[in-house]
Amino acid sequence: LVIDVQPNVISPEITVQLVINCSITNNQVQRLDVIRSLTLSRYNETFRDFEVMIVLDLLTLNLKQLVTFKYSIISFGNVFIYLTILYPTKFDAKVYRCNVNGDNSNEKNISVFNFSGNSEIIKERLEPLTLKCTFQVLNQDENETSSLQSLYIIHETNGVIANINKDQPVLQGSHLKDAQGKIFDSRLKDSYLQVTWSNVKFSESGKYFCEANVKHSDARAERLSEMLILAVVSPTVDDLVKVVEKLLGQVDDDTKHIQENKQNIKHIKEELKTKEQNILSNTADLNSTQQTIGSMKEDLAINQHNISSLKEYVAANLESLQSIKEDLNIQQRNIISVKEVIAINQQNISSIKTELAVNEENLINLQKDFKIQQRNITSIKEDFNTFYKNMSSFQEIIIANLSASLEKVKNQTELSPPISCRNVINKDERTVVVLASGLRFMCDTKTDGGGWIIFQRRFNGKVDFYRGWKEYRDGFGDYNIGEFYLGNENIFKLTSTGKYDLRIDLILKNQAYYAQYSIFQILSEKDNYKINVGGYSGNAGDSLSFHNDMYFSTFDNDNDKYSANCAVEYHGAWWYKSCYMSNLNGKWGSSERGKDLNWNTITETETARVGVSFTEMKIRERE
Repeated sequence: LVIDVQPNVISPEITVQLVINCSITNNQVQRLDVIRSLTLSRYNETFRDFEVMIVLDLLTLNLKQLVTFKYSIISFGNVFIYLTILYPTKFDAKVYRCNVNGDNSNEKNISVFNFSGNSEIIKERLEPLTLKCTFQVLNQDENETSSLQSLYIIHETNGVIANINKDQPVLQGSHLKDAQGKIFDSRLKDSYLQVTWSNVKFSESGKYFCEANVKHSDARAERLSEMLILAVVSPTVDDLVKVVEKLLGQVDDDTKHIQENKQNIKHIKEELKTKEQNILSNTADLNSTQQTIGSMKEDLAINQHNISSLKEYVAANLESLQSIKEDLNIQQRNIISVKEVIAINQQNISSIKTELAVNEENLINLQKDFKIQQRNITSIKEDFNTFYKNMSSFQEIIIANLSASLEKVKNQTELSPPISCRNVINKDERTVVVLASGLRFMCDTKTDGGGWIIFQRRFNGKVDFYRGWKEYRDGFGDYNIGEFYLGNENIFKLTSTGKYDLRIDLILKNQAYYAQYSIFQILSEKDNYKINVGGYSGNAGDSLSFHNDMYFSTFDNDNDKYSANCAVEYHGAWWYKSCYMSNLNGKWGSSERGKDLNWNTITETETARVGVSFTEMKIRERE
C-alpha cells in the first residue's frame, strides 16, 4: 500500500500542482484475500481526525468524491487513485492517508489467471502485437461453485481496450479491429480475451491490465488483476533492411504465382474455344428440328378447327330440343298453380268473415275500458295537486333549518385555531400561536412567503443550550426571550405526518446567509432521533448533508462515530459524526475555536474563523 505526495513543500506562488498517489503494488495486500475499496483522506485539525475525501469501490470501480476542490483532477484505476490539486494553498498542506478495506476468505478456489503478450518490446509499425488474458478454475470443491462474470483488458492511458461479459459478445474500442474472446462455464475449457494490433504505434506503450470478475456461491465477489508493461520502439536501420529483404522475397514468390496463373488462363481459353464450336453445331441441328415441328403444328390446327365446327352444329340442335321440353313443363305448372290459388282465396274469405265478428265484440269492450281509465286519471290528478301543496310547505321548513345550521358551522369555523403556521396571518414577522394540536409554536409569517414553524432560535446567548438528552427531547427555552429549542420529540411528530422543507437562516459579521433543504425528517427516540436531510440550495454552503443518517448526541448520551464524546468536546448537542461540519447548538459567543456556533462553509474560511451571531432553524410542510 503506497501513499506518495509530490512536492513535499508548497510555495503558493511557485508550486503549480500537488499530486497525491494512493495505490496498491503487486495487486495484493497482506492478510486480505478480497480487496474491496481504496480510501484517500487527510487530517482535519477541527475534527482531530482524518476526513475522507475520495472512496473507490474496487469491485465496481465506482468513485465517490466527498470533498470538493476549486481546481483539481482525479484519475483512478483498478488499484490506484491519483489526486492532482492545481494551484495549491497553505490549506492543502496536510497529512494525507491511504486506506484499503477487504475481507479474509476461509476457503479459496485454486484458479489460474494469466496475462501474456507475444513480446514486451515491439517495433513500431513493423511488428504485430497480441495480448491474451486467460482464466481457468482448478481443483474446485464439489460444494463450491464459482463462475467468471467478465474479463477486461485496460490501458493506463487509453482506458478499456476490450471487454467481454458472460453470455455476451466481445466489445472493443474504436481504434481496435481484431478482438475475440469467450467465457466458458465448463472447467474443461479456458475462458479468454485476446486483442491484436497489426500496426502498433507509440501511443500503445505503457501499462496494460487484465481484470477478471469472479462470483462465488457464497455471494463473495472476487476481482483478479494482472499487469504487463510494453514498450513500442522505433525500428533501426537493420530492422528496416530485414523488412525490405522479406518484402522482395514475397515479390519474387508473387511473380512466380502470376506466371503460373497466366499459363492456366491460356489453357482455359483454348478449352472455351472448342466448347464454343460444339455449341454452334448443336444450334444448327436444333433450328432444323424446330422447322419440322412448326409444319406439324399447322396441320394439327386445321384438323382441330374442322372438329370444332361439327361440335357447334350438334350443340345448336340439342339446345332447340331442350327449349321445347322446358316450355311444355312451364305450361303444366302454371295450370296447377292457378287451381291452388283459387282454393286458397276461398278459405281466406271464410276466415275474414269470422275475424270481423270477433273484432266488433272487442271494440265494444275497449270503449267500456276507456271510460273507466278516464275516471281513474281524473282522481290521480286531484291526489297529485294535494301532494304538491304539502311538498312546497315541507321544502320551506328544510331550507330554514339548513340556513340555521350553516350559520352555526360558520361561527364555529371562525373560532377554531389554525392547523399549521401556513394558516396564520399576522402583521408581525414572528408570532407565537396555539395550533389545533394544542402546542404553542413560534411562526415565521414573512420569510419566503411565511408558513414556517421555528424549532431552534439563538441570537443573544441568554438561554444555555448545553443540555442533556431529556431536555433536548422535550424542548426548552423561552419564547419571550426569543431563544428556545422545540424538542426532538415534537420535531419527530411533525415531520412524520408529511413532507417538510428545512430552512436555516444565519448571520455572520452582519451578513445574512441561508441554507434550504427539500428533504428533512427526524426519526423517533428509539432511533436516537436520526436525521434524514438532502436537496440543498442557498448561499451559506452545504454544511448539514455531512451529518445525514447520523444520530443525535448530548453530553449524557453519546451516539457519534468519534472515539470520544463530540458533545462534550465541542460543548453542544447535534447529529455529530466524527465530529462536525456544523454545530449550531454550541456555545454562543465562545472564544474557544470549535466550540461556538459553527457552519463550516462560512465560519471556517480564511476571512472568518468566528461563529455566527444568529441562527434560526424552521420547517414548513410542502403543499
